[in-house]
Amino acid sequence: MDVKLYTVGQLSNLTKVSIRTLHYYEKLGLLNPIRDENNQYRLYGDRDILRLQQIAILKKMKFKLSEIAVILDQNETLVDESSHHAVSAWTQSLEGQLSIVRKQQEDLRKVEQLLFSTLYSIRVTGQVNLEEMLHFIKELDQPKDRSRGALLREVFSPEELEVMPINKTGPVEMEWADILREIHNHIHEAPDSNASQKLAKRITEYALLLFNGDEQLAEKYWEYIVPEDGQSPRVYGMTSEVMRYIEKILERWG
Repeated sequence: MDVKLYTVGQLSNLTKVSIRTLHYYEKLGLLNPIRDENNQYRLYGDRDILRLQQIAILKKMKFKLSEIAVILDQNETLVDESSHHAVSAWTQSLEGQLSIVRKQQEDLRKVEQLLFSTLYSIRVTGQVNLEEMLHFIKELDQPKDRSRGALLREVFSPEELEVMPINKTGPVEMEWADILREIHNHIHEAPDSNASQKLAKRITEYALLLFNGDEQLAEKYWEYIVPEDGQSPRVYGMTSEVMRYIEKILERWG
């Protein structure tokens, strides 16, 4: 079986990776083209293309070239001339890259949720809480807490979890921060006051939007987030005092 080989110019033209960059990758040991016996021109084959594809992905993920070199060495799989081994090598390489991408996505989701939570707390309180900033720094390097996710899966079905406002960071979820701030401003007013009843209307409309009109799921979620006596809130800002106030004003609504 003939093996397709490409000159540095051909490879550069096909991939849009500059010749200078390809030479630099060779200098770093990331690529190792063979030399034409007649003219000593560089020739790139299957293994080089596989490694170049890996480099492109890892660079896109902001890995340094020194880090890419380590990853390539760890995942090195010889590409035999037979199609069976070539397919196996590409499959293993792509699966390894997919695993790295998924890990980075998970890490970025955690950062996204922490950033959103910090903005959310500022929006609720109207001030920066240094203790929460310290907690943010600590959480960045902490392994993900699996216990909460496991508890949620015990209580809610996968379909319900898709709808619920958990680990979501959109404008709809941020709107609750504004409502919480209003609650804090009026929490000591009578439940049937004009301000309290305006809040009750807003909360009712928001819940219908948040849970796609599923009142049963909204009620189930409410019961889930109610903190036990002496426990910390399960959802930021949803203390026992806040939840009692919400229940009182909703009882008088409608």
